[in-house]
Amino acid sequence: MIQRINDGFYLFGGVKGLVRDGDDLRKELLEIRPDIIFISISPEQVEGMKDFIEDPFELDMSDYEIMYGINLAKYGEVMTPSPVYIEATKYCKENGIEMIGLDMEEGDYQNIYSKYVKTTDLLRHSLRKKRIMKIKFNAETPEEFVKTWNSSVDLKSFKKVNAARENYMSQRIDDLYEQYKGKKIVCIVDYDYYNNILKHLEEDS
Repeated sequence: MIQRINDGFYLFGGVKGLVRDGDDLRKELLEIRPDIIFISISPEQVEGMKDFIEDPFELDMSDYEIMYGINLAKYGEVMTPSPVYIEATKYCKENGIEMIGLDMEEGDYQNIYSKYVKTTDLLRHSLRKKRIMKIKFNAETPEEFVKTWNSSVDLKSFKKVNAARENYMSQRIDDLYEQYKGKKIVCIVDYDYYNNILKHLEEDS
C-alpha cells in the first residue's frame, strides 16, 4: 500500500516476504519514478541486498522465520529475501539512484538488543515455539496476519527493541527528508511499522 504524504514524498508499506507486495512496489516505482529511495533495513543490509542481486545466495532462516513464511503463504506466494527489498534494489540499480537504509547500524542494534533482551527472554522465546506452532492464524488479510503474528510472538523485551527501532527510523526519515528536500522520494517500510510511521509523517506535515 502506498500513501502520498506530499507532492514529492510517498510512503509504501509492504508485508515482508509477500511476492504480491513486491510486484505492487515495482508498479508504483515505475509510475512515480523517484530520485531516491529510503528503506527500513540497515545500511549493512542495503549492501547485502546489492550483493544478492549481483550473485544470489541461499539465506539461513530461523525457526520463527520459517513458521512465519508457512503461515504467510496462505495469502500468496512467499520468498526470501523479501520481494519488496529485491524490487527496490533492482529499481535503484537499473536507474542509477541511491537506496538509503533507515534502520540502525548493526553495532547500535546490538547495543539496544543487549539493553532490553536478557538470557531468560531468549530461553522463553525458544520454549514458546511449540505453542506458536499450534496457533491457527485466521486473519482475513496478510496485514491482519502480521499484526496477530507480532502480538503472539514478541515478548515485551522484543517489543521494546522494535519500538526503539521504529523511533530511530522515524527520526531518520525526518532528517533525510530535510537533507533531500526537493527530490522525489519513495520511503519503503515493512508493514510492521507502516501505520505508526504514517501517523508520524501526517502529524508532521
